[in-house]
Amino acid sequence: MTTASDDLWLYSRFLIELKKRLPDPSTHTIGNSEAGMPIFGFVFGKGDIIASLVAGAHADEPVGPNTLYRLILDIMDHPGRFQELFGRFRLMIIPHVNPDGDAANASWIPRFPELTPFLAGMKREHPGRDVEFGYPAMRPENRAAVRFWEREAPVHLHFSLHGMQFSEGYLLLINDEWEERTRTWRRNYDSTMRDEGLQPHDHDRAGQKGFNYMGPGFTSTPKGTAMREFFLDKGDPGTAALFHSSSMEYHLGRNPDALCMVTEFPLFLVETSPQNGLPENYLALKKELEKRKKQNPEYEGTDRLVSRFGIRPILPGKAMQLQQLTVWKALGLVETNIK
Repeated sequence: MTTASDDLWLYSRFLIELKKRLPDPSTHTIGNSEAGMPIFGFVFGKGDIIASLVAGAHADEPVGPNTLYRLILDIMDHPGRFQELFGRFRLMIIPHVNPDGDAANASWIPRFPELTPFLAGMKREHPGRDVEFGYPAMRPENRAAVRFWEREAPVHLHFSLHGMQFSEGYLLLINDEWEERTRTWRRNYDSTMRDEGLQPHDHDRAGQKGFNYMGPGFTSTPKGTAMREFFLDKGDPGTAALFHSSSMEYHLGRNPDALCMVTEFPLFLVETSPQNGLPENYLALKKELEKRKKQNPEYEGTDRLVSRFGIRPILPGKAMQLQQLTVWKALGLVETNIK
């Protein structure tokens, strides 16, 4: 089976590529991870519209960082391509805010899209360790990002590139404040994704944990406040206390009119359920995986899972293309609304 060694890089590969272009990349170091890995921040452009792009908050989501690795290196290699864009925009890019997460997932990332190594080796942070819900100062990674953002804050757009392990299609999170202003844009985006071969992941969570439904493929960005309320209502104040603010909440605190988006393209697609707000096939797979984790932690016999749920990967090159396409569309949306 095709591996991702040439398409899905570990953080170490990005460091090698960066040093080829910057003999002293430490000039772009904005802090260090808990394990001492450098966290990089780059500012490109001199335009008046400021956009923040960050990826890697969750350790098991390598496509977001890879999207930003390639974008940064492309800008360095071909600055002329971006000259017109950078006359209008200023991009603040943190390609990987959680580089330690790559080391934790190094057993499967180079072997993607093999399913069994992924299921057996995937590692993800628990609440209280989750970088996305650690702002402004839970971990050194959060503190480094905040110091970097403060240089140019407030931003007009904040984009956190994420992913899902499995889903029935594309899912895009948008902050509630932009629900009305994005209605036409969302219809156009849906059409684009369908042209790319992706149906929407249709999951109406009825506001649970702050995920407010905006229609198939769209929901609101998560909120630490809502996460805390969810666990308090369940009588679990200990877990509730582990959730701090998300990066989206941090930026909205600086600019309440900012557009915040989170991409959630999956590593693996599953067969699409009837679009009624309930992704039945996806939910059935999650339940099956939870059972298998207890009974068979090596996840032997995944061929039967593939057949039963119609599991198929989105290859890294395609996934990165979709991530970047979404970022460009969001920049256009912000520019239109600022004028």
